[in-house]
Amino acid sequence: MASSSTPMVNGHPQERPQVFINFRGEELRKNFVSHLEDALKDEDINYFIDTMADPGDEMVNLFNHIEESKVALAVFSERYSESNWCLDELVKIMERVDEKKLRIFPIFFHVKVGDVKYQKGKFGENLRKGEGRDLCNMDKWKKALQSVSRIVGLRLEADSDRTESNFISQVVEKLKTVIALIEREEGTNMVSTSMSSMNSIGNASSGDILQPIAPFPSNGMKEVLKQLEEKIDFKSEETQIVGIVGMPGTGKTALAEMHHQEWQYKFLFNEFFRGFREKSKDDYDWVKNTLLNAQLQRTGNVKIFVVLDDVSDKKQLEFLRTNPGLIKKGSKIVITTRDKGLIADLVEDTYVVPGLNDKEALQLFSHHAFNGQDCDHPPENFIEMSKMFVEYAGGNPLALQELGNELCGENEAHWRRRLETLPHCCNENIGRELRISYDDLTQMQKHAFLDIACFFRSEEEDYVQHLLDTNSGEAGSEVIRDLADKFMINISAGRVDMHNLFCTLGKEIGSSVEKNLGKSRLWNREDAREALVLKKGTVSARGVFLDMSKIGKGIALERKALIKMPNLRYLKIFDSGCPRQCEPVDGKVNLPEGLEFPLKEIRYLHWLKFPPEELPPDFNPENLIDLRLPYSKIKRVWRETKDTPNLKWVDLTHSTNLNDISALSNAISLRRLSLEGCTKLDKLPEGIENMKSLAFLNLRGCTRLLSLPDINNLISLKTLILSDCKMFNEFQVISDNLEYLHLDGTAIKGLPPSIQNLGKLIVLNLKDCNELESLPDCLDKLKALEELILSGCSRLTNFPHVEEIMENLQILLLDGTSIKELPSTLLHSGNNSIDQLALQRIQLRMTGLSLLRRLCLSRNDKISSLQSSISQLYHLKWIDLTYCSNLTSLSTLPPNLRCLDAHGCTSLRTVASPLASLLPSTEQVPSSFIFTNCEKLEHVAMNEIMCYAHNKSRLISDALNRQNKRLALEALVGTCFPGIEVPAWFNHKAFGAVIKPELPRHWSESGFSNCDVGGLSEAGNEQCTVKSTHVFIGFTSWLNINKCREVGLKEGCIPAKASIEFKVTDGTCEAANCEVLKCGFSFVCESDNGSWNANAEATPMIYESNNGALEANAEATPVIVESNTGSSDANVVANPVVEGEIQGGGRFLGLLRRRAWFLNL
Repeated sequence: MASSSTPMVNGHPQERPQVFINFRGEELRKNFVSHLEDALKDEDINYFIDTMADPGDEMVNLFNHIEESKVALAVFSERYSESNWCLDELVKIMERVDEKKLRIFPIFFHVKVGDVKYQKGKFGENLRKGEGRDLCNMDKWKKALQSVSRIVGLRLEADSDRTESNFISQVVEKLKTVIALIEREEGTNMVSTSMSSMNSIGNASSGDILQPIAPFPSNGMKEVLKQLEEKIDFKSEETQIVGIVGMPGTGKTALAEMHHQEWQYKFLFNEFFRGFREKSKDDYDWVKNTLLNAQLQRTGNVKIFVVLDDVSDKKQLEFLRTNPGLIKKGSKIVITTRDKGLIADLVEDTYVVPGLNDKEALQLFSHHAFNGQDCDHPPENFIEMSKMFVEYAGGNPLALQELGNELCGENEAHWRRRLETLPHCCNENIGRELRISYDDLTQMQKHAFLDIACFFRSEEEDYVQHLLDTNSGEAGSEVIRDLADKFMINISAGRVDMHNLFCTLGKEIGSSVEKNLGKSRLWNREDAREALVLKKGTVSARGVFLDMSKIGKGIALERKALIKMPNLRYLKIFDSGCPRQCEPVDGKVNLPEGLEFPLKEIRYLHWLKFPPEELPPDFNPENLIDLRLPYSKIKRVWRETKDTPNLKWVDLTHSTNLNDISALSNAISLRRLSLEGCTKLDKLPEGIENMKSLAFLNLRGCTRLLSLPDINNLISLKTLILSDCKMFNEFQVISDNLEYLHLDGTAIKGLPPSIQNLGKLIVLNLKDCNELESLPDCLDKLKALEELILSGCSRLTNFPHVEEIMENLQILLLDGTSIKELPSTLLHSGNNSIDQLALQRIQLRMTGLSLLRRLCLSRNDKISSLQSSISQLYHLKWIDLTYCSNLTSLSTLPPNLRCLDAHGCTSLRTVASPLASLLPSTEQVPSSFIFTNCEKLEHVAMNEIMCYAHNKSRLISDALNRQNKRLALEALVGTCFPGIEVPAWFNHKAFGAVIKPELPRHWSESGFSNCDVGGLSEAGNEQCTVKSTHVFIGFTSWLNINKCREVGLKEGCIPAKASIEFKVTDGTCEAANCEVLKCGFSFVCESDNGSWNANAEATPMIYESNNGALEANAEATPVIVESNTGSSDANVVANPVVEGEIQGGGRFLGLLRRRAWFLNL
């Protein structure tokens, strides 16, 4: 209670906003409150405090003072709950808060927020032991205590190191901010005042509040306001109508208020019309009449600036459409709404209010969850859970504040429990606000919203549209568009998604009992199990999804398990734990008596391991759209042909007993048919030609399939997969519109000439066609072809004759073939003379691969070299030459090459000089050159490799410095080759795996190269075995390790030492049997003239000493290489910065891991 009777105003004018102080006098009057009074007087803050208690006739007077006040300061202490007066005052205060006539600022003085909110601890004991308290008052007090505890205030813990004086100063500053806001608002002619952070968002019945204005300012609000102002040109004399749109809770109203406040001074008439949703239900003309009256009171054309807040119906804006003269030229109108479809025909532009970024969101959440503490981050033990709550909130300020308020004062165990319930249990205040949007929907829109929330979130838009189409003709596409306009769903990358908040609301509504008719959407495992096993489903059931992953024992369904759910549209029995069903066990759902299927409305039937041999005779697929029975025991879909006018997707993969799909012959709308792994299926029915809409046909692993029907009119077919159909030996074109053709692993011996008709073909995959002997000389007719995969075609000895340019071919894989010569000059030869072409045909017979990006010649023992013209393939970025055992020379390489993998080229002796041209256009392109197990490399070749690594490092370092991008989290240059010495240009060297170089001042401005000498032996794994000691070199820029120590210290002008440890890992852990024998470290600084002569001649760095050992400028010390197994080690590409994988030619190469600690000298 306030402690006594005479109002104190400090001699200040009564018209200033008054602060009413609510506190427990006997406990705080002579200490905290007396000190607070002194501080308020010093700051000229007008306040009221009752200093003479006179029970009986003073409560009404106290209530009058509360009504006269603009701010209430409620000071909660341990004994506060003893006093009926304090609690009655609080009830009155909260009534005024709900009426938007008072702001309350709670202070928790030596008491926990949770104790006040839930009446726990001594605070709760004092409340319960009070005398003369009836239940009615107790309920009011508890409600008021719970409400005020959700509002951000300040707290001073009893064991805090913070002084009371410091705390009081903070309280006064917060009050000053709020009072200044009130005075500013009362000095304007707004229809209603803006919301302050002194009131909880939960107190608002509708509308949107962005972030509290005080005490926690809105981060990023200035930028948001600036973006909005770019939509409205106040200098223009043209009339503008602009919409502010977004989902509930994003702050549309608050943003509009700030915008209105900032620009209203420019207009003689301005209004903020709040509450459209409620006021316009009975009177659609209230705004029009207000504007007409305003015009009558003024002569001439008066420009206006008005905000129409929370518009929810087109009728509310009809006056703008039918009374064009009402709005004078130059006027500005802002409309806030959660449905942009309502204003699409009116507004010139719309502004979608963005959510908060991660940093802002965490700050806002933390501010509310930890009771207004001025901190950027939550306490350490709450950091991870806080981030989970923030991620769930998705940048929505309403959700961040309400979740923070809900969790404020709770322990870690409560937070963890709440995280578990978060996806399906909505916060009460959040749910109330979101429910307004749901209640505005039509019945069809409600069904669609709940279906998406419970069953089809993140599915493809086209797919969801078809599932939602109604028999009455209402298109699912229109419903999805309407929901998107209302921000209840969003379309991203062609998929239908929704905010976590709306998804939770939808699941809550979907699993609630509707009008005593039962639950409509049984997405929860237990609800679905009860509906199917205990036959608790009802006529209201629209969907049942049963996840069997955590159901240990199998369940048996009675024959009439579905009889009570005649309106069921979606039925799914699945296993989220392992959708591929790696364990060869029968399904967990058994049908001992069979199953009646009287579901005429069924549209979506997914049943993993469906037990019967066919669908029941009473199954009516008339409305069926999606049928998926993977790993089932069916032999045929149903007995006789049935009408399936709407069936678009069928998945019968790995139904190993399936031998007949003729029942699908009438599926004229079928788009996708997957029969992968149906090992008893030996033919397709002739009726497949009726499937004019079929775009995707997957027959992978149908091992008995011999050929396709003699048809060529599947006009929509774009993807045909016949991979691993081991008996399939004759291919014929069944659609001229194919884009992806996979014949890998089949027994075909050739392709028909009609293949040239596939002018849209993008991918032709013939990998591991062991019987393939030749290809037709018409592949150049495939103008759209981008990938040609011939890997593993061991009988293929010649590449077909090609005359026309294959201008789009980007990937050509020839590894494992018997082609004796590389296919062509690999050039666009359009400008070459006939003589030149004739000369070229002596070696190669294919032209026009100017866009080739990837070339694989792995395991080809016929190739001895690459033609020099390969250097003109400017798009070629990846070459795989692994295990080309007869390759002896690499005379030149493409200029933009990023990865060359020559692992296991045991005959390779020479490489180009320079290894690759370093052009300005490639200065930032990372590169990896792998020469592991190339034991015959000559010393000059090794020198070229090292020179390239050095020069490339300098080039990238210069580029990074010029663009101020000195931080890289990956190796930018990496190479490896047989050797035993660290190159001479490494100015820090050491034996073993640790090096401790002294770092120069400003060391972080440079990149660096690392080098180690070592080896790794992994018995039994040929790809990961390196047969001798190798040198590994890598370049990267500095990581941000302890770089903060340089900030502010003479701009980084400090010496330092580094301890760098080299380890070899397999990508997850340290590799066994590995030893780093030597290591090196060197800075790569910007060149003196700001550039690098990349094509300069290489300076010799190594030579052979008299004893045959490799030396580096005579500084090399002979080493003895011995791993634990007696063999040498490492298949590692230098990557001294981060743990991860470097892929080359599709095989794992390994990496180095660097650990560095930087110490100030």
